[in-house]
Order: sequence, then structure tokens, then C-alpha cells
Amino acid sequence: MRRGGKPGSLFDLHALCSWLVQSSRKVERLDHERGPRPGGATWCGWALALAVASAALPARAESFVRRLAERALERGIAQEARGDIAQALTSYDEAVRTDTTLGAAALRLGGLRERMGDRAEAELLYGQALSAPETSADAYYARALLRAAQQRRREATSDLAESVALSPRAERLRVLAGWYVEARSWPAALASWRALAANAETTGNAADQREARLTVAALSWLASDTDPVMAGATSNDWVRRSLARAARPAKREPQGARKLTP
Repeated sequence: MRRGGKPGSLFDLHALCSWLVQSSRKVERLDHERGPRPGGATWCGWALALAVASAALPARAESFVRRLAERALERGIAQEARGDIAQALTSYDEAVRTDTTLGAAALRLGGLRERMGDRAEAELLYGQALSAPETSADAYYARALLRAAQQRRREATSDLAESVALSPRAERLRVLAGWYVEARSWPAALASWRALAANAETTGNAADQREARLTVAALSWLASDTDPVMAGATSNDWVRRSLARAARPAKREPQGARKLTP
């Protein structure tokens, strides 16, 4: 603001509106004391109009910034598809700098940085993409694979578990189950394979159903009493006993045998 209360820049609309409102109040006082003057009502009308316009500015500016970032992102995707990695890096970086909340841009840029060997920068970008709900599951998954490649398996497993919790895709759940088996975390592996078995039942894939059924049976034996479900078989609580009975793999009768009923 300049001396005397007038705004120093027309682009500082908030300051301009504040000055106009104060000036309009002075005009009203003078009108009241000396009588109405030509242009007084017009002055107040302009003050009100500019005040309303300034209230809508933040949302419009945010929308404009997002559109600029999305255009840079789209340009980068096209450049990457053509194999123009250098230009794609520039476009993705522009998108991230323009709108830091555009998770898709951070995720894309992180992927390229990782491919170029800059894992530290890629991890930071994946972390930035976590804040956007639409990319958080993919960002956790990308960071999990990056950390696993660095032999940071505990952090990687935690990230992958978060990704699966947000988006339970079968292929990611299978990777998580494999990591649990490698870590000998039998109850966690069993829970993951039970989820895979349920998914196989939903999709109707016979091969996946057979694999899940056999794996659940093996892990149930390995988990033993550490399995919170199967441990209920000897519980005094009938609910836990029922759950354990339902989770127990069904025994198949030999071919040709027929069950006789009384």
C-alpha cells in the first residue's frame, strides 16, 4: 500500500477493495453531512462489485493453476509415449511446480527419476503423491517396490500393506503375501491368502481357487496356534469355534466313494 491508503498495484485486488470500501464509507458520511453528490452511489456500487469479485478470485485462480498443471502433465505423457524422455521430464517437472497437489504428475516424474537411477528424488516424489487421494494407493505401491529394491523390506512391506488397504488389487495382494511368507509372518501371509481365496471365488477362476485353497491349508498348518481364527478351535467361545470350523479346509472324499445316509 502507498502512503495515503491507496493501493500500490491494481493486481492487489484485496487491498484495492479494502481501500474502496473505506472510501465509500467516507463518501456516505459526507453525503449524510452535506447532501448527496453526483457519482456517490456509483462509487459505492463499484466498491461492492469489486469486493464480490475478489471473493471469487481464490477458487478461479486455483482452477486456472490446476488446468495449467494438467496440460503440462498431458504433454509429458505424450512425450514419454514417444520416447522423448528429456522433454517428458521437463513437462512433468513443470506440472509438479505449477500445482504441488497434482499427485499424478508427481507419480509420473518419480517413475522417470527412478528409471534414471535417482532413487532419492523418486522417493520424495512418491511421498508427495501420497497426499492426493486419487494417487495414494499407486504411490504407496511404487515406493514399496523402490524400497524393496534397496533391501528396505520392512518399510516396503508397510507401504505395500497401505496400498492394498486402499486398493485391494489381487496382483498387489499376491506380492504382499509373498513378502509375508519370506519374512515367515505366517498369520499375515495366511490373512493375505484368505483374501486371495475370496477374490478367486468372486472371479470364478478355477486355477486361482485351487492354488489359494492349497496355500491356505499349508499356511494354516504353519501358523498353528498363532492364527487367530484357527486357534479358536479349542476355545470355549462357540463363535470362535464356529469360525475355526468354517475356515478349516474341507476334506474331499475319494473318487468312487459314496456317502451312505441312514
